[in-house]
Amino acid sequence: MQINTETKVGIFVVLAIAVFMSMILGIGAFRLSSSGYVAYTIPFDDVAGLSRKAEVKMAGVKVGWVQDLVLIQQSHKARATIMINEKYRLYDNAYALVRQEGLIGTKYLEIIPGDPLLPQLHPGSSLAQSGRQSVSMDELLYKFQNIASHVEQITDSLKDVFASTDRDNQLQSTMNNIALAAEKFNNIATSLSSVTSNNEEHLHSLISDFQQFARTLKEDMPSYKESIDRLSCNIQADFNTISQHLSSSASSIDIAAQEATQGFASVASIIEKIDEGRGLFGKMVNEDELYHDIKSTVSGIKNYLAKFETLGIVFDFHSEGMHRPVDNYAYADSKGYFNIRIHTSDTFFYVAQIVASERGFLSRKYVFEEYFDPMGRQLDYTILDDSTTDLGKANQFAFAPQKLIRERYPIAFGFQFGKIYKDLAFRFGLFEGAFGVGADYYIPFSNDKIAWTMSLEAFDFKGIQRFDMNDRRPHLKWMNRIFFLNNLYVVFGADDFVSQTNANAFWGLGIRFGDDDMKYILSKFGLYVTV
Repeated sequence: MQINTETKVGIFVVLAIAVFMSMILGIGAFRLSSSGYVAYTIPFDDVAGLSRKAEVKMAGVKVGWVQDLVLIQQSHKARATIMINEKYRLYDNAYALVRQEGLIGTKYLEIIPGDPLLPQLHPGSSLAQSGRQSVSMDELLYKFQNIASHVEQITDSLKDVFASTDRDNQLQSTMNNIALAAEKFNNIATSLSSVTSNNEEHLHSLISDFQQFARTLKEDMPSYKESIDRLSCNIQADFNTISQHLSSSASSIDIAAQEATQGFASVASIIEKIDEGRGLFGKMVNEDELYHDIKSTVSGIKNYLAKFETLGIVFDFHSEGMHRPVDNYAYADSKGYFNIRIHTSDTFFYVAQIVASERGFLSRKYVFEEYFDPMGRQLDYTILDDSTTDLGKANQFAFAPQKLIRERYPIAFGFQFGKIYKDLAFRFGLFEGAFGVGADYYIPFSNDKIAWTMSLEAFDFKGIQRFDMNDRRPHLKWMNRIFFLNNLYVVFGADDFVSQTNANAFWGLGIRFGDDDMKYILSKFGLYVTV
């Protein structure tokens, strides 16, 4: 089959458009989806040369792109919005640098993630430190121009000194100054010669005084010699005393050396026993089984501590206000829930729960009583039936032998086990003091600032917590949590909605924060110390 020219041209145009689109998507000019990336904002004094869609790197590795560049009217500063892969974390002292690939390459944004010991930045937050712009080529050229002008001024000064028209006069003046200095040195030497000749008698007198001192020293030398001899005798006596002390010290050192030899012999004996495998240390050194047991124990402790460090803890508190009074209570009930959620891994978690209720949680207690007639004989309740007409006998059975006592407790406890499957989590355990099951579904939104979690719980399957004993349906609860500002949320739903008498609607507010948030809050008050 032959293909006409129009068809060939159409195929060529389609292929060219496909190649063009693949090149655009390959270089990142257009991005169809930002899922898996989180946004951060960075203030800058100057972002000259940086453009939208520019690369964002960490340690030279591309981790995102520049989403937007705007000018803040109040501060006249630039603000950059960047998108970073969600698996890379930024910390409280993170900052950014505008860099350039080579001298003529494109500019990109280098992110310094910060100290991992500090709290993590939440997605969408702004970096605490302002970004640093790169050195501009215009500024470098301007500084080089200033340096060149300074060098030119210095050369002009030297030129004026050595290449002026009157340099011969300057050299002649310099030579005259040197001749004048030589003449002054000659005058000083002449003056010294005249001083020596004028004071010749004084010099002779000084020499004669020195000779007389030498003769006096010679005459007094014997007395000095006797004093030195007495001093040497005293020193000799002192040296004898010192030698006696040194001798006693040497004997003490000898005794210490003997004791040290005995100690070394004991150490050698201990080492010999260890080599032979005797005693606890010998077995520890020579037996491989004990070594492996100790190694296995230490490894187990390390693994346990490593698992403990990976624990994630979430604290959750919310209130529920009921729409109407139910369950034979005069007022609409209000509840408060405090949950501690412990994640031992990415898929398993535990929930510890404390629930407080204004109406209280109902419990039933049966009391069995026995009654006797005036003669002390126990009454037989089996003889009483509906056909009894004797009022006196009927009055004896005014009270039943079984009495029902209902009590309400303001607090209930719960403990649940859970497992996560992507956006769905299942729980089972104690719910408000009764066994039950529950499921949580996370509804994904394109907006990271809003999150919605829907929960369905079923517990108290025989209805023993209701006041109405005839209502035996299980307790079903439907609850929705809508999160905003990352930690705050609104809760609403229906409680015990399949009950014949207790079906009710509720709403409330809640707050949720993790262990990282707790550490950050405590650090602000000076109550948390990182070891």
